[in-house]
Amino acid sequence: TYVADINHMDRVTVSDLLDDDYLNERAKLINPASATDFNSGAPSKGGTVYLSTADQNGMMVSFIQSNYAGFGSGVCIPGTGISLQNRGAGFSLDPNSQNVVAPSKRPFHTIIPAFLMKNDVPLMSFGVMGGPMQAQGHLQLTLRTQLWQQDPQMAIDAPRWRVIEGLGVACEETMDVNIIKELKNLGHDLQMEAPDNAFGFGGAQIIERLNNGVYVGGSESRKDGLVAGF
Repeated sequence: TYVADINHMDRVTVSDLLDDDYLNERAKLINPASATDFNSGAPSKGGTVYLSTADQNGMMVSFIQSNYAGFGSGVCIPGTGISLQNRGAGFSLDPNSQNVVAPSKRPFHTIIPAFLMKNDVPLMSFGVMGGPMQAQGHLQLTLRTQLWQQDPQMAIDAPRWRVIEGLGVACEETMDVNIIKELKNLGHDLQMEAPDNAFGFGGAQIIERLNNGVYVGGSESRKDGLVAGF
């Protein structure tokens, strides 16, 4: 494990992970003609809520909250009904781990509100709640909105995939059959899941700011969500 609280990463730094030479080395491991087992971990499940907001002045906020594991710690603030999170479960008791428990330190977690900037100007506030699906969902929505020019709702409604353990890839049943065949031919072990599997493929919300300052929103159809302007 290399990723931890940014102030406690002493084996590698964020700059190391984003270094062009290192990224090129990692890219060489990708075989376009065959599936590759990178032996990644399998994060446990949890519960999360995401919201995005923007105003007439161009201020945009990407916000995510998660108690983790249902009701989190099970401890409520007296008189409020607010339960405290249990993200400390992400710590390790192994003294050699980058995520070993320590004071003034954040545990490894999946609280990932996403935000896109272009030339220092806010472009898109978005998020895909759903455990290990979050970062993968962010990648898919970014590609669809920025590379393929899909509007937020179209990008959200499109079929999703999720890399799982080994050579496994979970796909929504609405995925194009030709893509399914191609993935199988590459050697992937496919797992087909229902489109309404909200946890499996996450819950997305997007607010995108167009060049003329107009906002365009999209909300998840796989679970509860809403786009509202006022």
